[in-house]
Amino acid sequence: MQTARPRKLYRLTPDSFQLPLYVDDQGRLHTVAAGSIPFLHWPDGSWCLPANMYMLDLYKRGLSRKNGGGTLFTYAANISHLIRYCWQRRIDPIDLTDDQFTQFVLSLMSQRRRRKPEVAARDANSVIAIGRNSLDFLASVGRHACDDGFLGPQGRICCEQREFVVRQSASRRSGPPLIRKYWHHRALPPPDPKKGRMPISSDLIDKLRAAVEPASKTTHLRKRRYVTIKLLEITGGRRAEVAAITVAAIRAAAGIENPMLLIPTLKKQGGRGESRLIPIHPHDVRSLIEYIDVNRARVIRRTCGTPKDDGILLINGKTGKPIKAATITKEIRLLAAEAGIVAQACPHMFRHRFITKLFVALIQAHNCTNEGEFRKLLLDGFTLKEKVREWTGHAAIESLDPYIHLAFDEISNFKRTYDLVSTKLVVESFSATIDQAVAELTNAHRNGEPQAPIFDGFVELLRSFKRDLERMDPSIESKA
Repeated sequence: MQTARPRKLYRLTPDSFQLPLYVDDQGRLHTVAAGSIPFLHWPDGSWCLPANMYMLDLYKRGLSRKNGGGTLFTYAANISHLIRYCWQRRIDPIDLTDDQFTQFVLSLMSQRRRRKPEVAARDANSVIAIGRNSLDFLASVGRHACDDGFLGPQGRICCEQREFVVRQSASRRSGPPLIRKYWHHRALPPPDPKKGRMPISSDLIDKLRAAVEPASKTTHLRKRRYVTIKLLEITGGRRAEVAAITVAAIRAAAGIENPMLLIPTLKKQGGRGESRLIPIHPHDVRSLIEYIDVNRARVIRRTCGTPKDDGILLINGKTGKPIKAATITKEIRLLAAEAGIVAQACPHMFRHRFITKLFVALIQAHNCTNEGEFRKLLLDGFTLKEKVREWTGHAAIESLDPYIHLAFDEISNFKRTYDLVSTKLVVESFSATIDQAVAELTNAHRNGEPQAPIFDGFVELLRSFKRDLERMDPSIESKA
């Protein structure tokens, strides 16, 4: 008999939650917005004061709370293992010994999956992350208890603080490097090799798209899934960034000759809100506008109503409210199962594909012959470097190294010019639109729905596609 999964020890504060900030001269209390802060409790439901003081420390340090708690949520999930360990043994965190912390780490390594007992519950890298976050939590416990001998090389818990250097600041062209600190304990295992995800292939994308029709019960759900796949493909956005794209951003892109789509940029230091502009093709904009004006509009009218419309593009068909980032992952997983895809397929693989294709085009446009030459071009050419950062949303150029390697691997397999790569991307995107239109027409015919709006929209998409080709090659005669 399987044991029940332990209940989570943390929950997020509501968006309306406020924390006291200061009292003014008139005795009035001023507060500050503090939504999406994880608050923790002991397994019996009582308030866990040390853990919540630590969450407040992280909040004051400016760690991200975006997308369901962000980095704070990750820290809360990680330290909950230590909270549970202390509770089961009736140990106050400030009384924890080095031997007990070692036992805690070993227990993390020995745990097995509930449904697959032969498989470890977590890999070495996950154990290291939990261990480091737990030590950071214990450092906070020691500070609040004014106990300088709690953590350290000669402390009751024998550990040390180490540093690693980030070579380039995210916000400056030059200057001193960024330095990150972390705690290390001898019980932590050696790290496993990082398993990088490969870019998703065109074949897998086609299979996911073909699975939309049979897997979707409503017209809105079908259309939203098509739009989600398209956005992952053409923006290279992280799942939370795609989930946060607004209707206003789509309409703004539709209003300019060479459309640029504004999308939020996550993973910024301090959780600060930023955004970037991504070039997209007019026929893609047209497809997105169709979803907004037809499918999305019907859901809003039927559910929350226009006055309560949050303005986010991708919405829940039953409530009219924005979908969560995790929903995008679930959607891709569901479509992969429907398509019978055995290989890995997840939203972030679309991002890998987008960046790799971008680098293939840049490498060929600048006639770079090796990785070192292209990397130097990125580091020395400020304009190019900033453009790549703008399109990908990366803070540091160094984090793009894996994509440079993938791009040169791809170039070694085929040699094409920059124009041909660009043309191929447009043709691939429109080919997907054709497949989508055919599927919708077939479904409308099968269900006895009117086909004229779909056909009229397809004609406009075709005209936009031909204008895209004309803009890249004026010799192409448009007959639209």
